[in-house]
Amino acid sequence: MNNVISFTKQTLLIAFFTVFFFCVNGQNNKDQFPDPKIKAGIAKISGSISNLKLSKEEKKVIIAVWVSNPVTAEESKYETNLNKNNQFSINIPLECSTAICGFTVVTETNSYGACIIGLEQDKKLQMNIVFDDKGDIKIDVKEGLNLTFNDMMNLLKARERFEDLYNWGDFHKMTPKEFAEYELTINLKKRINSTIDSLILAKKSKKHLTNEFNLEYLSGPLFSYKEMAERSFKNRKKENLQSTAYTAIEPDKSYYSFLRQFNLNNPQYLYCYFYAKFMRRFLSIAAFKIPEIKNQPIDEWLRGVKATVQDMVGFNSGLFYDMLAASAYARQFNDERNPLTNKQVENIKKYYKNRNEEIAKILLKKNEEIIKIVESNNDLKVNATPAVAKEKLIDTIIAKYKGRVVLVDFWATWCGPCVKTMENMKPLKAELKDKGVVFVYLSNSSSPKPLWEGKIKAIGGEQYYFKADEWEYVMNSFGFESIPSYLIYDKNGILKHKFTSYPSTDKMRKMIEELLP
Repeated sequence: MNNVISFTKQTLLIAFFTVFFFCVNGQNNKDQFPDPKIKAGIAKISGSISNLKLSKEEKKVIIAVWVSNPVTAEESKYETNLNKNNQFSINIPLECSTAICGFTVVTETNSYGACIIGLEQDKKLQMNIVFDDKGDIKIDVKEGLNLTFNDMMNLLKARERFEDLYNWGDFHKMTPKEFAEYELTINLKKRINSTIDSLILAKKSKKHLTNEFNLEYLSGPLFSYKEMAERSFKNRKKENLQSTAYTAIEPDKSYYSFLRQFNLNNPQYLYCYFYAKFMRRFLSIAAFKIPEIKNQPIDEWLRGVKATVQDMVGFNSGLFYDMLAASAYARQFNDERNPLTNKQVENIKKYYKNRNEEIAKILLKKNEEIIKIVESNNDLKVNATPAVAKEKLIDTIIAKYKGRVVLVDFWATWCGPCVKTMENMKPLKAELKDKGVVFVYLSNSSSPKPLWEGKIKAIGGEQYYFKADEWEYVMNSFGFESIPSYLIYDKNGILKHKFTSYPSTDKMRKMIEELLP
């Protein structure tokens, strides 16, 4: 049985490595997964679990499926519970006709298994999961994409091994061109070969992993020369106690000519978890100066984009540009939490009508969800930080809500566990709000203000934005070293609980309800 730490690690790996695969009729290449077909639909999973031994404290087994969505650029988690007959069934919404997703078997305190599964819309994946006496898992599957057991387990292991193999260099001594050559020909190639050669994988899985690692590298180190060079200098400065200053240059447009090596129109990239991150980073490259799409017609917007980037990517039409426009709208949804304007809706319908209407359908459906989210969080209140000494900040904030139980949530826009926990807490928050509980959210300048302003539209509650020194003092005063962290006060303003990491919905409910009248 793994402990809570291993559960967190496996969950993050699953969340970090959820990947998509698609199917087109007539595809006969057995050395790669079928090319993608973007299409909203439902895949079904059913199965049974045998010989799973729980402790007395563990009351329910949770089946969780992690899905990465390439059009809306967001990750989704779907859960169901194992029933009394040790069986489960769940429907999974997909943006593509087939998908490979993360799969976990957990309780609220332990992880018992994690793997990768293959799904296909309108078909049911049958899973027979058996644990041996040592607690090791064995899985047999039928239908779906029929991944082998080795691929189901090793696609997940590959991610961890790839991360462990990175080697830092003296990047501050390299020009942007030298840095790109080093990363592509030495670091990336070595890491891919070492990872893939160390595991038993089918050819199609090896090819997919190569695509996955390529996109991770592009959206990570290769799009971050300035940051990588300055971090390299900072590391060497600590070792040598140097006092000289150093600021790396921002690469010009020509630096990104290495993108031509990767055929970004290849639909196989849509399988990758890092696809959404890559598109987001591409839109943000300073040298490209790509504007927000706003109300501009997509054709017109893309003409300007192509004039800048077509020589870097090596083409001026195709799937890449259609998805880049979709990613521009997804950024508006996910960062700003702003619904589409009427003009944007018109532009989307017009552009995708003769290209891929499914992309338009998915974007417009997401728009409806954003509208509902914004309307449902009508309790949002953005508060000015009290003009008091740092030592009195929290007491002053809590005094404002005296007579009510208060939950204080320390979070940041860049903190994945923080954001996921808020999503998981929505039903509990709705339940406790009706009982007079106040939800206070504290963030700070490490979260870019425009991004924070967008994210809180979907969170609601009493929001505060601290300066760096205020945040540092408050975190230290409670002994917090990481986030998410929490404080719970009773109706008299007395601190009753403080802790880091989300304990579970049931435990959170119990701690709060014990303080209610």
